[in-house]
Amino acid sequence: MRRAKLTEVEKRILAELDDFLPDRIFDAHAHLWRVGDCRFFSGCEIAEAADGTIDLWRESQEAFFGPSRVDGGLFLGEPRSSLDGANDFLVSQLRDAPRSRAAILIAPDYPQAKVLEYLRHDSVAGFKPYHTWSLEKPTFSSSIQGFLPEWVWELAAERRLAIILHLVRDKALDDPDNQREIREHCEKYPDAVLILAHAGRGFHAPNTVRGVSALRGLDNVYFDSSAICEPAALAAVLEEFGPRRLLWGSDFWISEMRGKAVTLGNGFIWLDERAIDWRTVSQDCRPIFVEIESLRAIRDAAKMVGLSREDVRDVFYANAAALFGIEKRAGGQGAALYEEAKKIIPGGTQLLSKRPEMQAPGSWPAYFREARGSEVWDLDGRRYYDLSGSGIGSCLLGYRDPDVTAAVKRRLGLGSMSQLNPPEEVDLARLLIEIHPWAERVRFARTGGEAMSVAVRIARATTGRSVVAVCGYSGWHDWYLAANLGENDALSGHLLPGLQPLGVPSELRGTALTFRYDRAQELRAIADRWGRSLAAVVMEPCRYHDPSPGFLEEVVRLAHEAGALVVFDEITIGWRLVCGGAHLRLGVTPDIAVFAKALGNGHPMAAIIGRAAAMEGAHGSFISSTYWTEGVGPAAALAAVQKMRRIDVPRLVERAGRRVMEVWRKAAEEHGLPLVVEDGYPCLAHFHFDHEAANELRTLYTQLMLERGFLAGSQFYPALTHTEEILAKFEAAATGAFSEIRAALDKGDWKSRLKGPAAHTGFARLL
Repeated sequence: MRRAKLTEVEKRILAELDDFLPDRIFDAHAHLWRVGDCRFFSGCEIAEAADGTIDLWRESQEAFFGPSRVDGGLFLGEPRSSLDGANDFLVSQLRDAPRSRAAILIAPDYPQAKVLEYLRHDSVAGFKPYHTWSLEKPTFSSSIQGFLPEWVWELAAERRLAIILHLVRDKALDDPDNQREIREHCEKYPDAVLILAHAGRGFHAPNTVRGVSALRGLDNVYFDSSAICEPAALAAVLEEFGPRRLLWGSDFWISEMRGKAVTLGNGFIWLDERAIDWRTVSQDCRPIFVEIESLRAIRDAAKMVGLSREDVRDVFYANAAALFGIEKRAGGQGAALYEEAKKIIPGGTQLLSKRPEMQAPGSWPAYFREARGSEVWDLDGRRYYDLSGSGIGSCLLGYRDPDVTAAVKRRLGLGSMSQLNPPEEVDLARLLIEIHPWAERVRFARTGGEAMSVAVRIARATTGRSVVAVCGYSGWHDWYLAANLGENDALSGHLLPGLQPLGVPSELRGTALTFRYDRAQELRAIADRWGRSLAAVVMEPCRYHDPSPGFLEEVVRLAHEAGALVVFDEITIGWRLVCGGAHLRLGVTPDIAVFAKALGNGHPMAAIIGRAAAMEGAHGSFISSTYWTEGVGPAAALAAVQKMRRIDVPRLVERAGRRVMEVWRKAAEEHGLPLVVEDGYPCLAHFHFDHEAANELRTLYTQLMLERGFLAGSQFYPALTHTEEILAKFEAAATGAFSEIRAALDKGDWKSRLKGPAAHTGFARLL
């Protein structure tokens, strides 16, 4: 029975927590014990007075949560017990608890034959090592291998079992040797599940805050929240690993103590009835049950990172239920959602290039649940390394960059929208002008396509003219698609089959004309015929390679001679090739330059910068951007640009791009594939198959890479977060995929290996 009743204060706090808690709770860290087996307990009446049965645990948890919520648990033996006695008792308690699991106590010298006997019980789902059995002394300074032997890892991997690990050493998760051992063994044994107890023993929260990022990329690492009473450690886990990797745990019997573990100095202290004479403090400061303090901490952490109710349910129930085979998560969520989307959203997605059909029909995931660094998780929980577009080229710093995210959180916390204007837009304008000394004015927009339309409108208003000369792809708006209605029909090759510039007013015929890159004579012909009406020449200064010598200079000369403005589209190449834009490297200055994509590192933000005279038309033309002067975009862009000035991002992404291009070349040579790696900038690397079924082979490659855990196609937009470790994994995966393609070509059965619609229809290549 419970040895202490809930106080009125505890009841009130639990009532406040009630709306936060989900309808089902699985306790992923609870101890059971038999008093006769235990060497000692410390300061907990219930543990000292009675056997810790599963019924006692349930009674305890129902007092906190109510009888309808508690639905199973992961039970551990009490580490201060004899191993055989504790494990025998543990298994006996779970005989009639099909929705619960056990983790048996193990020690380095524990007989493996005895362990195998316990594993015959369906309830046994893992192992609980503990430092007190370490072969190294003093045990609290032990390495992990001192009390977690290799044979336990091997068994866990062989049978897909969990290891619940209580870290030791003063720095716990922030200890470099602990980090190294965890990473080495989790990579060596990917089928073993490692659960780091107490949020990586984050009682001193800074240890987890500092150390958790060292484990990034490990798919088989989880954390439990047991007895953590400060939200910072839990928030750090949620920030770095997301809500699918954290499990609620009560740490029963510790949960029955009154007190709280708090960070203090370079360590932590338990503020409990042994540490303080509570008669000397205010009645309001009397300790409450540890479990209630822990619940408050996880609620506050959830608020800090913005968890949804579904996320909270994952933490308290669904994660553990799925991990221990109690309840499967629904599969195929992404595919089902996309089928629904195609019925209610024209085109299925908001961006043509994000349609799954554009990559690998029937295989490419439609939606992401989480994205961090260069990792993406789909709705079904599958993790992929993104070696494709890095957010259509927008996340040059990687997904969810910490500096950009911090700036966005600050702005959201202060309010992102008001009748007034956010000051960040002025700071951002100043910074852009500082980077581009030729520019004197800045306007903002939301997206690249919108920004290009704003730039063209400004140019037309400034010059009082209407005709635009266009080179390459610069958006989907009418001013651009009108080129396909003009006399120069060169643009038609840029549109995907079946797509037409419908909806473009017929009166715009001839108002936009196209010329090809490095073909100054084509622009000259436009200028000769339309010079008096020419408002602007719109183009990327470069895309995949440098222009021919003198080409850009000739473009500027021809435009200015005709009285037109030069608008450089730096949406894709800007910041990627050089900080501030490719035109700075090429030494050619436009009248207006447009930035988007990487400017906000994935947050919608675009900028139109220009000379004062060129931007004069902005005063007399009505421009009401969907930017709406909200604060998140400018805050994100300001942080992104500041970071890109601190770090030589172009050098780092060039190195990553070269590495991937070399992988492609090596694989093509090694396997004799008809694969051509395009010459050009490594920061926009791409290849193609020189084969009559080039599209189908590209699809097959993408499908094979998906099976290996990579989003990968024929182009690669490297990001700052493409580390050497990720690139090494990519090399191994790509080499295997290309080997399979070679074998399929040799056997002539490559068509049968294609999945879904791609096996029959193929699809157009996206520019």
